Amino acid sequence: MKIALISRLLPPSPSGQAMMIHRLLRDVNPANYCLISSQNLGASPNEAHYSQKLPGKYFYLSTTHERAHEHPSPLWRDSVNITLGTFLRARQIARIVRREKCDAVLSCSSGDDLLDVPSGFLASRMARVPFHVYLFDTYAHMWIQPRTRFIGERLEPLIVKRADGVITTNEFVRDLLRRRYGVESAVIHNPCDLSAYEEIPEPPEGIGDEVRIVFTGAVYDAHYGAFRNLMAAIGLLDRPGVKAHIYTAQPPAFLEEKGVRGPVVFHEHQTVFAMPAIQRGADVLFLPLAFATPYPELIKVSSPSKVGEYLAARRPILVHAPPDSFIATYFREHACGLVVDEDDPRALARGLERLLDDADLRRTLSRNAWERARVDFSLAAAQAKFAELFGLGAREHVGSSAGQSS
Repeated sequence: MKIALISRLLPPSPSGQAMMIHRLLRDVNPANYCLISSQNLGASPNEAHYSQKLPGKYFYLSTTHERAHEHPSPLWRDSVNITLGTFLRARQIARIVRREKCDAVLSCSSGDDLLDVPSGFLASRMARVPFHVYLFDTYAHMWIQPRTRFIGERLEPLIVKRADGVITTNEFVRDLLRRRYGVESAVIHNPCDLSAYEEIPEPPEGIGDEVRIVFTGAVYDAHYGAFRNLMAAIGLLDRPGVKAHIYTAQPPAFLEEKGVRGPVVFHEHQTVFAMPAIQRGADVLFLPLAFATPYPELIKVSSPSKVGEYLAARRPILVHAPPDSFIATYFREHACGLVVDEDDPRALARGLERLLDDADLRRTLSRNAWERARVDFSLAAAQAKFAELFGLGAREHVGSSAGQSS
């Protein structure tokens, strides 16, 4: 079987979604898929920072429509732009699907491009092949602007109910789709290569005078409030050596403007290959989601790509997120991290103090984290499930197969 995978964010893009796609497909025969995107990265100079380009064929779409979420305009104009853009893009995709003799279309949802899902659906109907959708978050929640959100809320059931298969990244989204539409979906947690973490030596046990609270990844408005709480919480501790260490591509001056300042050390963005050692070297790993954001429903179902990495690092994880969010619920139920689900720096300080003082708690959380990494976030298990869903058969090493990048 050959699938046409549609996503604006493809390897080696600097995004969690692109890394997940790379991990799922890196060992699949490149003759069994092609990749379609509205964004042409070309030969990215930062390729080594994220992932290698996949060996399958890449196709880039021409974009001539106006993007509704970037250019405020009357609602009728947004509706026209979305309809026209979807149709024009679907025609391009359908031509590729026919020419490449693809047996199915798989659209990946992304807030960076809201047309990938409906255009993939329409293209599948034009090409007369099955349609599958990979929801990295729910499609309706990705329409951030209230002015156009109702469009996404109406498109989602039309597409999801008619899809031949739905993939979600966590049980929250699976259950939500089941309740709303009576649709069953396969859960593939964002996978992690556990072997990369097994190769890193065990860090010394115990907490020293200098405490490293580590966060890795992008910092944006889904995090600002949680980071401001962390800065205040560290200040409440009677431990002068405690500091947050943030590894991100965002400029320090920009984050300081957002209130992320104080006992913090900013580090330059590091390659994905350096993350296991950085995360394993943390005294505490910080996993935040803000309590007040423009998109509370998206926060509720969010499953950050770093969750599996943090679990695999086998270090104590401090989760600071709303109580009804997926990550707070998951870590609480599996006792694989300490959850502080109050929007209160004092509560966060108490949780952090408890982690630093209780060696038995740290050991228990770290042991449970590794178990959850093995059960839910194993790369081998995710690859096998993905291959089974699309009838790709046994995985093959890409070097042993035909097919070239374009």
